[in-house]
Amino acid sequence: MEELFSSSGDGPVYADSHLVVTRTRRPIGLRFAGEIDISNSDAVAQSIRVTLADSGRSHLDVSGLSFIDVSGIRALVDAAQELGDGRQLLLHGLAPQLETVMRVTGWTDVPALALCECEVEAR
Repeated sequence: MEELFSSSGDGPVYADSHLVVTRTRRPIGLRFAGEIDISNSDAVAQSIRVTLADSGRSHLDVSGLSFIDVSGIRALVDAAQELGDGRQLLLHGLAPQLETVMRVTGWTDVPALALCECEVEAR
């Protein structure tokens, strides 16, 4: 069962039996914990669109992911490409294997998507 929450407030942005998406305070963004696959990749993209619609540079902490399939990676890439206007999604905590997949596919070359090393603080 999945549940999409509003873009404001202190609760999770999205939660299902495999994934919880919460806001981060510094820097502003989202933290993903659990698994992203075909069953929730659309909700992941929608969570990014709804929550980060007005942010210039938004940070996504993916260090809490135990699994992400190609549909999940594609959801992140598509969400970044939809931002437009020079805005950018910055990925934190990317597993080495995932970074390799993104480099091989050329997704690290997407201007609106970048890898980031700064600290992310929970809300």
